[in-house]
Amino acid sequence: MNRKTPFLILLPTLIVVGVSLAALSSSGQEQSAAEVVVNLAGGRVDVCVAKDTMFVATTDEQVEPGSHPPEMEALGIGRVGVLLGAVEWINPGTGNPTVRLDAELGRAVQQIGPADSSGNAGQEATDVENIGIALLEQVRAVTKNIHHKIDLDPDEPLVELVLADFQDGYGFEVWVLTYRIQQEALGNDYYDTRVLRPAYVQLYPPEKGQPRTLMEVRYPSDIQGPSLLELLKQNDPRLQKVRASSSQIFEATGHLLEGESPKAHPDDIGQFLREALPAVHDPSTRMAIAELTDTKDFVWLVEPTEPRPAAAPGEADAPSLLKH
Repeated sequence: MNRKTPFLILLPTLIVVGVSLAALSSSGQEQSAAEVVVNLAGGRVDVCVAKDTMFVATTDEQVEPGSHPPEMEALGIGRVGVLLGAVEWINPGTGNPTVRLDAELGRAVQQIGPADSSGNAGQEATDVENIGIALLEQVRAVTKNIHHKIDLDPDEPLVELVLADFQDGYGFEVWVLTYRIQQEALGNDYYDTRVLRPAYVQLYPPEKGQPRTLMEVRYPSDIQGPSLLELLKQNDPRLQKVRASSSQIFEATGHLLEGESPKAHPDDIGQFLREALPAVHDPSTRMAIAELTDTKDFVWLVEPTEPRPAAAPGEADAPSLLKH
């Protein structure tokens, strides 16, 4: 069955998008001389579909002071979401509470219901659309009072969501939802900021005949270094050691290299990720690994650690989204 609708773009395996951004100021009519501090979630999201199980793993990159790792959580029954980009919005000196978009999204998705509860899998991606709109409303709520020029290229996203789920009658799927902004100059350095409707890109399943293997999403796009799949293909010595640790892992990674990940046993893929990610990343890297089964069970293999403290408001070296 095909879940594509006319506005949805299909890519076979990999999307890499992002932006370098951190904090922004706003002094519009609603927030006179008030500053809005925005903390990012940045890093890599690796996704792999094995037999009867999908794995989602995150590793962080400290893209700016106070940045968070990719924010992963279960989004109701049968779904996993990873939020990237401008996830934490702070209004110092206003008395308003800090807004965490991951928490707001979780609350909104509770109203949508479990994945594929309607029994219409394969007809329309309405559940993906509903989640996309739910997050859009939250992003628009935190940006509505931004009236200065934001230092962001037109194609660079403000927020990004990796959405993975299992649909009855269809199987595992992975989407990337990208949220960009558009600004209109109204005079006297005063801008109207509008968050555009999300762009939807389907990463999994790929087109017929395309490999089914490890997928990686990076935020921001200038994160350096090869992906986990590229390291496997390059016979990186660190991964060679992991592969040689057991015949089961060697066989499972062989399926990854052959583009046949659904043939791999889930226990072996899970163990590979637990050993491979620490092997190829710095010891200080924060990571999390979760699995979603075809019975819609969500299980942490490696639970996320506490995020770094937020950057102090007005910190001198905090980057700015504003054009000065």
